[in-house]
Amino acid sequence: MYLEKQSRQRLLEALDRLIECTQASFREEEVLMEMFASAPDSAHRDKHNEVLAQMNLLRSNVLDCDRGRLLAQLILVDRQLTSHISDALRLPNSPQPDLLVERETAAA
Repeated sequence: MYLEKQSRQRLLEALDRLIECTQASFREEEVLMEMFASAPDSAHRDKHNEVLAQMNLLRSNVLDCDRGRLLAQLILVDRQLTSHISDALRLPNSPQPDLLVERETAAA
């Protein structure tokens, strides 16, 4: 939306949806971590909070920032989310997708 030069209102709506989806994803991830980890990972939870804080900062600045500053904040949030996803995929103790399906099927 930024690259298409959509209105700031449309960008704000998209950010609201992204924040909502990210919060839901992080909640699910934290539930899975509690189920499969022997101890809570407060550092990982702190990363979630940091990413969400950056997203909320970006959201609060959408209407006030010039396009250059807005782009810089978008890039930062994008990098944080991308980094978080790639870190989660590299975790040695993270459950494999097929293992999760098996456990979900058994639970049903």
